[in-house]
Amino acid sequence: MTLLRKLWTKNTPEMRESKRPPYGAVPAEENHSDRTPSSEFQYYTIELPEVNEQKPRPQPIKPSRLDRISRLLWDLVLAIIASLFTVFGIWVSCIDGRPAGPDSIGSKLFAVSQYAPTVFPVLFAAIAGSSIKSIASWRIQTTRGATIGLVEQCLGSQNITGAILTQIRLRSINLIAISTVLLWCLSPLGSQASLRVISIAASYPGSPVELTTLNTFTPYQYGYGQGITEAITSVVNPMIASLSAASLLANRNQDLWGNIRFPVIDNLEKNSTGWMDVPSNDNMTYASLVGVPVIDLPSSGNTSFTLPGSYLSISCPVFDTIHQLNFTNFTGSDAPSPGNGDDCTWTSAWGGFQFELAISEPCSNSLNASMTRTRNARKLIWESWDRGYANSVEDRSPITRAICDLTTTYVDANVTCERLDGSQSTNTCKLSSVRRSVDESHFHKNWTTFDVNFPGDAKLPVRYNQGLLYILATMFPNAEQNGGLEPVIGYFIDPFHAVGNFFGDNLMSPETTTPKVFGERLSQLFNSVLYLGISPSAFTGSVNMTQITRDGSQIRDSPIKLTAQNTHLQDIVRCNRPWLAVLIISSVVIFCFALVGAYLHIITIAPDLLGSISIALLQNKTEGIAGSSTWSADEWSKNLRDTKLWLGDVQPEADVGCLAFTTAAQDVPPGSIKGRLYN
Repeated sequence: MTLLRKLWTKNTPEMRESKRPPYGAVPAEENHSDRTPSSEFQYYTIELPEVNEQKPRPQPIKPSRLDRISRLLWDLVLAIIASLFTVFGIWVSCIDGRPAGPDSIGSKLFAVSQYAPTVFPVLFAAIAGSSIKSIASWRIQTTRGATIGLVEQCLGSQNITGAILTQIRLRSINLIAISTVLLWCLSPLGSQASLRVISIAASYPGSPVELTTLNTFTPYQYGYGQGITEAITSVVNPMIASLSAASLLANRNQDLWGNIRFPVIDNLEKNSTGWMDVPSNDNMTYASLVGVPVIDLPSSGNTSFTLPGSYLSISCPVFDTIHQLNFTNFTGSDAPSPGNGDDCTWTSAWGGFQFELAISEPCSNSLNASMTRTRNARKLIWESWDRGYANSVEDRSPITRAICDLTTTYVDANVTCERLDGSQSTNTCKLSSVRRSVDESHFHKNWTTFDVNFPGDAKLPVRYNQGLLYILATMFPNAEQNGGLEPVIGYFIDPFHAVGNFFGDNLMSPETTTPKVFGERLSQLFNSVLYLGISPSAFTGSVNMTQITRDGSQIRDSPIKLTAQNTHLQDIVRCNRPWLAVLIISSVVIFCFALVGAYLHIITIAPDLLGSISIALLQNKTEGIAGSSTWSADEWSKNLRDTKLWLGDVQPEADVGCLAFTTAAQDVPPGSIKGRLYN
């Protein structure tokens, strides 16, 4: 401790106002009983030890090599990372349209793009903020100096928010302000571009394929003789299976074997020749329980094609009840005339004692289908007991009778089939639209499959069509014997429960249905048998269908070749060109800024104090500055923004220089004199 010295002084008011306690003096009252008046004070003076202040030795301006190298490496690393975004965008552009499988380059680039929006703005801020600040640090050390406005704009624009607010605060609208704001706008744009430049989209590349189907305008093959016996198993069994599954097939456009069913086109829009959309609701009526097979469908992908076909249409303008003892004898001399001018006889068959079917036959066998002529529609007559047959005349019920016309409807259906694997059981097909066929090579609609013969055949017997009627009439030989209703009749009453569910005396009466519904359901039965009669094995898929179509002896003139388009769903890479341009511009600009920042960091030799509180400790020679101590930092910058500053040698004539801020243009910048020492 230093020596304490006690001083007593007599102070007058004038002396108290003129004198101040010396540095380190602490006023205090003397603590003893003989106190002096209150005007007398006692001071204790503490003498502090002298501090040996050693100033830093003069040295040249030479940044540390380690600092410069590390800073250069850091700037180059940032520049390389910025360039990778350009490489990323160009790479995406090069693989545009290529498949994007699980292990493909496209999938990997897409995965990388999910992280890019996080990396890009951070990288952008690191490069842009550092480079903008380096511009101010370099410019203020050059011979031209830097205005306060420029320095403030650079220091305040090191992030996107500051870049905008700084220009507003300084009321600055110049090229630097606009360029700075536009530069920072590239940060969010480049971030979004790195994400949106690439996407994975579904694609359906297609290739043409050739398919084969069967001509449905083909005569029934089991018309007489041994064919009828063969049809009892080959045709009846799949027919019974289809009837039993009527409820399952109600809303399906495919049958039990995956064949494609044609809708009743008259229910969509009558007299229309254009394409009509097939509704997806449950009210669609199909022309047959059995569909048409399509052969050689590809084992994968979606296959689209237009399927041509035809079906028998039955319309019944007469649907009433007659009172007679028995069904009409169509083989007797008193059989009614068809009355159409082309037919004279009938082919008929009985379904036990419950119903009878009859089809008119032409007056001459020479009346075969021809492209150069037409005919009047064939007639079909249906008769059935309302309640059943009885031995006594008194107990017999009235007979339900329908007199119908037979015509052919030609249709085209747009179909798309998807194969889940190589088996046909997983073939899923959908109908999108149908139309009446516009093919001019078709016969007139009044020609039906009952009128066509196999090419080269002799004239067929008049009763050739009896084989088809026989199958319909004897399909369930034991139903009547067991006291039940013939399922053929039950199909008109309730098609979903036609087999095995009708017993008792309540049979077919006109009140149970309408002529339109009756005709549709009767045509479904006829078409099912007619389709199966082309080749049961081809429709049920029990044999190699390709081999069948090559064997003309099995299905004569029935194969039809189709050209289809097979498409495979696959993911492909899509490059968004506008976002690619934004990404490349943003990444190139930030790459250039990284190089500029690296270069400025190398050539700037004076210490960088801008943006730090350390700038307040730096000497300055800012003469001629007029302002107010009440101004805020923004007011100083705004009011003196055109004043130039230098970081220069304010003692250029001395042996040892001194770096300080100066407003004097003659002060020497530090880089102009190499090897000079500075305090």
